[in-house]
Amino acid sequence: MNKSFVVAALVLAAMIITSGDVYAQDMGNGRWWQRPGVAKELNLSDKEKQALDDMFIKNRDKFIDMKSDLDKERLKLEDILNKEPISDASAAAQYKRVEEKRQKLAAERFKYILGVRKILGQDRFQRLSAMADEMRKKRFEHEGQGFRGKEEQ
Repeated sequence: MNKSFVVAALVLAAMIITSGDVYAQDMGNGRWWQRPGVAKELNLSDKEKQALDDMFIKNRDKFIDMKSDLDKERLKLEDILNKEPISDASAAAQYKRVEEKRQKLAAERFKYILGVRKILGQDRFQRLSAMADEMRKKRFEHEGQGFRGKEEQ
């Protein structure tokens, strides 16, 4: 696997991971292929759009459930960390559960990205990645954000 594919996959993963926030709203609530400009730029056929829709629908419930499970485990960890006295063993065990849930979710998201890559092919996948990166840069510039959020003025 080459470096540019991994970078493109990470950018696309950011699109998927943030599907509930403002960024995803820009991309059509996770269905970026339904946006006319994106579809035209990537020269998507109706068959490819349908394949992306099918994959999205198939994986959406799984992602929601896995994200919910992860959030529940994080909440349990937060509860353990807020108790006095803190139990190092309980905290470590719960942290391990959180990380296992996070890794499973990340692996499923990566499989989804691989599916998108297979539908688009390398060239269009790279273009999609560049489009997402450009959109993110414009949003950060527009909102005055850097890596740490809004800059203080």
